[in-house]
Amino acid sequence: MKNIKDISINKYKLIVSDIDGTLVGKDHVLSTFTKKTLFRLREERFPFTLATGRNLPGISSLADELEINLPLILINGGMLQTRQEKMVSVTTLPLDVTQDVINLCEAQEKDLVIYISNGIYIKAMNENIHPVYNNVELGLFEISDWDTIKGELGGANKCLVVDSFVRENLIEIGNIFERELNGRADVLHTSSSLVEVMPKGVTKVSGISKLAASLDIALDEIMAFGDFNNDVEMLSAVGLGVAVENASSAAKAAADLVVGSVWENGPAVFLNELLDR
Repeated sequence: MKNIKDISINKYKLIVSDIDGTLVGKDHVLSTFTKKTLFRLREERFPFTLATGRNLPGISSLADELEINLPLILINGGMLQTRQEKMVSVTTLPLDVTQDVINLCEAQEKDLVIYISNGIYIKAMNENIHPVYNNVELGLFEISDWDTIKGELGGANKCLVVDSFVRENLIEIGNIFERELNGRADVLHTSSSLVEVMPKGVTKVSGISKLAASLDIALDEIMAFGDFNNDVEMLSAVGLGVAVENASSAAKAAADLVVGSVWENGPAVFLNELLDR
């Protein structure tokens, strides 16, 4: 672990942060202190953007609130898009993978969610899905049957299974995906309630790398904040990976530094200390 006293913010040309569990807690509300800190970054000319598993409708209000002008790293690196909806980069799942995921979830009676561009599709809202998606105001569609969007499935960015109550169910379906998809996609446990199927090789690091290349910035000139297993590669790859205290053990192990928890505004407290110097 690095010592905070040895860190200079001037070394970093881009700062990237995960959202859920890192900048906001379960209430999905950005604290006034964190908001002021992120505006201070911009005022002092440190570029900032978000890296998240959500798509644009899921974070547009936050991106607008923070007035982020850089492309946002969405769908765990599968999409780069500005808050004004300009698409910079997009990667989709092979159609046969998406269809196999649907068939497996139907057979196992799992709650499936499919992301296609700026839409999030579910068969129906229920008590299992609601805790994860109750804050989504735009772009969530109940379709009753997957055949309803059969013609759009070739554009799926990711598929995920939700289980808000039994973690072991996600481990089980994750293992089934690993076995049945046989290396055609990546299977990620991105929170305690989600297991995701992503295009092969797509991670937050791949998204950050595309953005960094467009800005002529090296990965070791980037500072990143995260809290869960889908942040591990990001925290390992950048110049300074920072995990919050409430992070998973894997995220903490990958990070160069652990700061206060999301409930303590850990990233903002850390950034303020660096800026004050």
